[in-house]
Amino acid sequence: MPTPILSAMRNPLRALHPRQFRGVRLLLLVTALALAAAVSGTTVVDAELRGLVIGLLLAAGLIGGWFAVTGYRPLWTTAAGLVGFVLVVSVLVETGPTLLQLRGGRAESRVTAVREAGSRADRYHYTLTTGGWRPIAGELTLGEARYGVGDPVTVVEDPSGLADPMLPADLTEHRDSWLALIVLYLTTAALCLLAGRPRRTADE
Repeated sequence: MPTPILSAMRNPLRALHPRQFRGVRLLLLVTALALAAAVSGTTVVDAELRGLVIGLLLAAGLIGGWFAVTGYRPLWTTAAGLVGFVLVVSVLVETGPTLLQLRGGRAESRVTAVREAGSRADRYHYTLTTGGWRPIAGELTLGEARYGVGDPVTVVEDPSGLADPMLPADLTEHRDSWLALIVLYLTTAALCLLAGRPRRTADE
């Protein structure tokens, strides 16, 4: 049986054959889900609905994966799916904080409305305005009732209004989260390519 080295010597371009890159299909699926999660992580989707979004993205990933990974290597595919799911969830959670870290600025604001909704971790939603009565896009979401209507609050806001405001102390917990997302994506890409590599045949 020829060894991998002899096979490579006979056909040095084998590693560049299109079938070696079947895993790109799986990577494109994960990328599409991550982009959908990024949009859902902005003020486009209310904070209390993001749990539902995760469920819908997971269902879409399972359905899409059923058609995308036929003939793939099962162990690598499982690893790519698990890391890809962590990536999608992380993108959903970290999109807002990442935008605030990259381009956010502090704003002195006041609470104009409070509502209760969602789970215990994000139960209280505060609507804020600046001192000049300019509304701050999105809502400040906290797990406890810290403020009442009229209370002053210092927050970090996104000038474009795509990210919900956050308290400066809470934002520090997400420091450099965008670097972790890049590492997760590169890891997912490598696993997808490994999952899509064809199995060796007897004459290879």
